[in-house]
Amino acid sequence: MDIDAIKGISLVDFLHHLGYEPTGRDSKGLWFYAPYRNERKPSFHVNPRKNVWFDFGSGAGGDIFTLAGELCNSTDFIRQAEYIAEKMRMPISQPYKPEPFIEQPTFEDVKISQLVSPALLRYLANRGIPADIAQRYCVQVDYKLHGKNYYAIGFENSAHGFELRNSFFKGSYPPKHITNVANSNARCNVFEGFIDFLSAERLGLNEGNDSVVLNSVANVGKAIP
Repeated sequence: MDIDAIKGISLVDFLHHLGYEPTGRDSKGLWFYAPYRNERKPSFHVNPRKNVWFDFGSGAGGDIFTLAGELCNSTDFIRQAEYIAEKMRMPISQPYKPEPFIEQPTFEDVKISQLVSPALLRYLANRGIPADIAQRYCVQVDYKLHGKNYYAIGFENSAHGFELRNSFFKGSYPPKHITNVANSNARCNVFEGFIDFLSAERLGLNEGNDSVVLNSVANVGKAIP
């Protein structure tokens, strides 16, 4: 069905195909008996210039699609279009229905271990994070992706997912969530990412305070409670 073609159908012509003819006219259009209910006096008005209708008896109105909805008792746009096409004897094509998407597992053979990889520790050292702080808060995550083996620094979140970093990759292992580092302190520092948090640890800025690492600014709502 061509939606633009349907929109261009004259309401007067559509009503004619339904068996309804005008009973009178005024300066703005034509009067009909309402095609979807019984009435003694015509109260259904069509403005041919604007191609819209209004039912003074019920207060309803609109275009050809809303009229079709009243006639077939459906608010579904596709059903309304099918009804119009059927009454106007237009060719009907079935709407495209894509194959259902089945999500394939991205990470395979995920293994969590102590952070000991020289390459990963060197990456953190280049960012100013010493090994003792990195190993206190981070782990090593080995995994397979698209049949190839990789490894990365893993920073666990409160839902047991991991933020993943190495020299070539920045991502996460689901689920995505905040990380709450609790020290039972009345003050709390908030960080956007775990490298910021580790940097603050290195600089002594946390001073025993609680910390929340968002792991994404999209997680602000999860951090507030």
